[in-house]
Amino acid sequence: MGPSPTLYHYRNPVTQEAVVSLLPPDHPEMVCLQAGEHDTETKFGILGILAAIFWFPLGVGLCILDRRVKCRRCGQVIEDGMCG
Repeated sequence: MGPSPTLYHYRNPVTQEAVVSLLPPDHPEMVCLQAGEHDTETKFGILGILAAIFWFPLGVGLCILDRRVKCRRCGQVIEDGMCG
């Protein structure tokens, strides 16, 4: 039998839930967990941008539906657009 893996104990600051993980504290996913929020980045899809241009002002709503929100730190997709 080899050595047992190291377990790290965290507390989610938003829900106060105890979390046990194999990921160390400097891992990007654990940094987001400890901060209690993601560092988000929003990108709009080409179909949404074209809709916003050609069918203004109704196309702006389609552009908002075709957005992708992703965390810069851990890479988790928070919201994927309709066309994503």
